[in-house]
Amino acid sequence: MEPNAMQQPYPWFEPVFDGSLEAPLDLQYDLPDYCPEIQKLLKCRVTPQVSSCVATQDGLQCEGICDVRVLYLDSKGSGLRSCQFTKEFSAVGKLKGSGDLAVAAATASISHLTCRASGARRIEIHAAVSLEALAVCQRTLELPTALEGEGLEVRSQTLEGYQAVNAVSHSFQVEDQIPFKNGKPPVDAILRWDAACRVSEVRVEEEQIRAAGAVEVSFLYLPAGEAGPETMSASLSFSQTIACNGAGEGCLCWLRAYPGECSIQPREDDMGENTSVSVTVKLTVLALLYKPCEVHLLEDAYSRTRPLNLRWEQGTFLRQAETVSQVCKKKVTMSLGGEEIRRVVDLWQEQSTVQAVTEQGALTFRAKWNLCLLYENAQGKLCCAEKSCDAAFPAEGAGVTGGKCRVWGRTNLWEYRIVDRNAVEVSTETEVSALVCREEERRFLTGAPSKENVPAYPKEHKLLVVYASQGESLWEIGKSHRASMEELRALNGLAEDALPDRRPIIICNR
Repeated sequence: MEPNAMQQPYPWFEPVFDGSLEAPLDLQYDLPDYCPEIQKLLKCRVTPQVSSCVATQDGLQCEGICDVRVLYLDSKGSGLRSCQFTKEFSAVGKLKGSGDLAVAAATASISHLTCRASGARRIEIHAAVSLEALAVCQRTLELPTALEGEGLEVRSQTLEGYQAVNAVSHSFQVEDQIPFKNGKPPVDAILRWDAACRVSEVRVEEEQIRAAGAVEVSFLYLPAGEAGPETMSASLSFSQTIACNGAGEGCLCWLRAYPGECSIQPREDDMGENTSVSVTVKLTVLALLYKPCEVHLLEDAYSRTRPLNLRWEQGTFLRQAETVSQVCKKKVTMSLGGEEIRRVVDLWQEQSTVQAVTEQGALTFRAKWNLCLLYENAQGKLCCAEKSCDAAFPAEGAGVTGGKCRVWGRTNLWEYRIVDRNAVEVSTETEVSALVCREEERRFLTGAPSKENVPAYPKEHKLLVVYASQGESLWEIGKSHRASMEELRALNGLAEDALPDRRPIIICNR
């Protein structure tokens, strides 16, 4: 006979995809007739932008477009020029399990890039787009919390931990017009741009999440006329209310904003001059919500009357969770050897990544990024230099160790100065937002039916005295003698399972 079982639902997040994809990018580009010929390439920038990331039955499908901008010197070797074009990319990843109702998001970067001028008007580019993607499904594990039946003894345990509440994905656009101020000349062509998203506030309210932040935009442009290149930057704030079933006070929220397609275009005023730019950035927000809970697991069972066929399952339970947000500042020096820097034209960072590692029980964040410097040397010629940088810093206040960590981070530049005429000292800050979790694999009992075609135990009345060692399990003693645990504890005056000392144990079966 199958004992009656009571069930407790345990919602959890299953990452059906959590990794990277790669899309090759090989192309040739011929300069339009209105572009001057190439004397020397200075810098090739390929900026991948994710248009969509969707989990379906066929897998994880990511699509996007690469914004390609090449800075070069014209045939005279004195004028800074650029050409720009776009190239689409796509990648498909295999899911672990069903992708029904999964929420997904991805961020893209360039894993390697080579660019060369194969002629005065032709550019060849070989690159690979690397996509870091996450697709999550919410599953529910039905946990038996009690078994009831004649002569049945059950041992259970209560775990303190967290359970999934909801996973939501929300896309929106940030749009604004940025006017040129402080006497900045009108724009003729945009040579380079960057757009980064910063989430400054996350609030969980009843059935919704409020997120606020800003998109930081910077770009280098070529003014109309004979003036040299100019830089501009602006901050576009946003505030979003995201519907989220189950959200409420006490929930733990990890939220990340993924920048997607971006457009920065010159805009004409009433006089026909490009005295402003229109900016449109698509953002996708992915939020995972958890809440504290108690999980009741059945550890073991036996019957005093008949043999049982115990059924087991394995589950993963989130025992601890913590969100970590911090900023690490670092100074980096770019040295050009004997080359003198007369003027810094532009300085930016690209390919910024942050990873989390656990070393000797402590969580450490490791950041990597590239510094790119466009400068004018002592002879007045434009040159470009790059430097790979890295930094490591411990997590602040992370109480969860030895677990998994979902981390987002970006390194930003906020100040620089020329030192020793041939070096630039750059002050950087790396922002980190992480969800640190500790999970445990637990084996639990799901059923305890009687063995088929096996007779019941013979009914015996007996009184035994067993001599037990210190630390021995009272449960194991009762199980081996098919005794009532309630009577065993009452007869021996014991409440805990582990015996406090060496002693005789009285067993009475009636």
